[in-house]
Amino acid sequence: MKKTSIYIICFLLSLPSLGQSIIEQTNLFIGTGGHGHTFPHAMVPFGAVAAGPDWAQRGWDAAGGYHYDAKSILGFSQIHLSGTGLTEAGDFLIQPTVGKIHINAGKPDIIDDGYRSRFSHEDEQAHPGYYQVRLQDYDVNVEVTATERTGFYKLTFPKTDSAHLLIDLMHHINGNPGSVKHASISIQDQQTVTGYRLTNGIWANHRQLYFAMRFSKPYESKLIYDANKYGFTKKHFFKDLNHRVSDKLKAVFNFKTEDQEAIYVKIAVSSVSARNALENLEKEIPDWDFDRVKKQAERKWEQELSKITVTGNKDRVAKFYTALYHNFIHPTLNQDVNGEYRGMDQEVHQGHDFEHYTMFSLWDTFRATHPLLTLTQPERTDDIMKTMTAFQQENPEKMLPMWSLYQNENTCMIGLHAIPVLADAYYKGLYTGQDDRLLESMVASAENPGVDSTAGRAIYPAYYGQKYYIEKGYHPNDVVRTGVSVTLEHAYDDWALALAAKKMGKEEVAEKYRQRAQNYRNVWDMEWQFFRARLNNGEFREPFEPRAYHREDFHDRDYTEGNAWQYLFFVPHDVYGLAELMGGEKQLEARLDELFTLPYQGESAVEDVSGLIGDYAHGNEPCHHVAYLYGHVGKPSKTQKLIHRIDQEFYKNAPDGYIGNEDAGQMSAWYVFSAMGFYPVNPAGGVYVFGSPLMESASIKVSESKTFDISVENYAPENIYIKSVKLNGKKYPNVFIRHEDIVKGGKLEYVMSNKPTRWGEKSERVPFADGGL
Repeated sequence: MKKTSIYIICFLLSLPSLGQSIIEQTNLFIGTGGHGHTFPHAMVPFGAVAAGPDWAQRGWDAAGGYHYDAKSILGFSQIHLSGTGLTEAGDFLIQPTVGKIHINAGKPDIIDDGYRSRFSHEDEQAHPGYYQVRLQDYDVNVEVTATERTGFYKLTFPKTDSAHLLIDLMHHINGNPGSVKHASISIQDQQTVTGYRLTNGIWANHRQLYFAMRFSKPYESKLIYDANKYGFTKKHFFKDLNHRVSDKLKAVFNFKTEDQEAIYVKIAVSSVSARNALENLEKEIPDWDFDRVKKQAERKWEQELSKITVTGNKDRVAKFYTALYHNFIHPTLNQDVNGEYRGMDQEVHQGHDFEHYTMFSLWDTFRATHPLLTLTQPERTDDIMKTMTAFQQENPEKMLPMWSLYQNENTCMIGLHAIPVLADAYYKGLYTGQDDRLLESMVASAENPGVDSTAGRAIYPAYYGQKYYIEKGYHPNDVVRTGVSVTLEHAYDDWALALAAKKMGKEEVAEKYRQRAQNYRNVWDMEWQFFRARLNNGEFREPFEPRAYHREDFHDRDYTEGNAWQYLFFVPHDVYGLAELMGGEKQLEARLDELFTLPYQGESAVEDVSGLIGDYAHGNEPCHHVAYLYGHVGKPSKTQKLIHRIDQEFYKNAPDGYIGNEDAGQMSAWYVFSAMGFYPVNPAGGVYVFGSPLMESASIKVSESKTFDISVENYAPENIYIKSVKLNGKKYPNVFIRHEDIVKGGKLEYVMSNKPTRWGEKSERVPFADGGL
């Protein structure tokens, strides 16, 4: 048998077996190793609760709660951030133990000194809606599932008179001393406990969260610890007290168990009140049927993940469905079953015609996550838009969200990227609110003179200085840190605002911001042929080194998490205008070639910059659209080759499967789009540029009765180049496809080749890539 035939047979054998559910084809451990910061916790799509294990309180790799390389688990908390670089949350940690009562967690490398426990990956499993692990030090098997606002635990104990359940209200993934401002615990009866916590973290400096917890059997006795009163010692505790308020609270509930006896624990959350948390618990899980709730959570995930179904190489299928899963975590629900939520003004509001959400990492997710949600979650996108406009009204700064979390805006990243999210969804007809209200919220943000941001932090801009941008058309780098990046990104946001205004028929507003969208030209240096930092006096900053990431002083760096090469191509609304600045489309092609072939100069000092091909950095968002730009200059085969290289080198079906921080869905959204063969280079306006499909077939459910089906002829590892494309049976020469063609339903057919072809070289120009509307 020929070697080629053997290779093809092995490839076919790697295809997923028929009959598998989608949740069986996911791998929730992808991204939990390395610096991906994802988690395998139990939750339902977009749920407020993500219940699962934490291993540490501090350090970058504690950000998701879980890390695959950890050797021990210190407990199970209810709120987590997926794929972000922010150490925050980890609320209401519980830990089942047996034997001696430990009040302190202990350290990862000194396990026996605390309540944490060793575990093994051999006795651990996870799939959407469910997580299981055995705590080896206590021989307690922990199973977790969830509803939208409630985590549901099944804790199976050995026979013992000293079974315990600890709740640690001090545990906070931020972990800084004093990050818990105060907390409360109230014993309602021998099965019900309520309370709250107010945290003061770096990323959410005034976050209120309440809980209600209920056990399936009454506890035998309890201990409440307040370190402010006595310190955490066994000699000093409150045995009979039923209520306590402090910033250093923990409690232990004691049980007697038979061998393999399960104690069930439900714990619900609310940003409004403990009463609401209890109502959430009682309405969402009125019984103790763990298997029913688990199956319900699994069905919800199966339903959501089936909105795009694929076939292909087994590892790629796992990567695809896990990537889609990661895009259905955030934003997260921030509304109780009675419709109440706590807003940016710290007041309680009643949602009426929409569900309220939180956790917007928009510098990351505006690029592909939110465009993906317009395809897969159109109704939820409408709710997200209404959440954002409500946020702007309730925000004392009258700004749309930038990087928001519960009742907080931390503005830790740059740009006004709620604007393209809103503009894109509005342009696609997904908004059911008032046009004037939507436009008002975008204009108010674009005209805000500036917001006090991360003053005192070394690595992010302290003041965005929008007033300078409005007056000068750029952000002076001696006044505003990372002025180049901020100028480029605000120029793009201006274009997105113009797009929405044009769609609304507001011609004067549209023209104003279309012109402002050309401000990217104000930081272009014709001599160097790069975007460069300009000073308040109009001169370019010296010295200049295109491959430098930042100066020794973090306070005056020119670019955000990148260098001049990585920001050279961030003009997604005017790619052809950028080409003109460079001297034409051939010169743009040459600059792209140079970017991808620059000699390796070592790892960047910026943690987020990773996954390098030349100076292209796939591990960070500013580069995510760049490989697709070859389609704009008539060389799509170069894009096609790069897409397969990025897939092979930077995405793996393994815990360290992401080359960088997953970033709340964006790293995964790149994969979902790219696997289907196209990507939103300009995230607003509904135009997707072709790359090269990674799946043999895909089907997008665009309505209850319609699908958009994608097929690939000659699907094989070596066939990475597009030979031809058909749309609904007709030859299709263009390097782009419109959102409207997808949501109508239909069929897209690729024919692949193992050699570069001339397909796409005669394409029409890509829409919304010339600065126009």
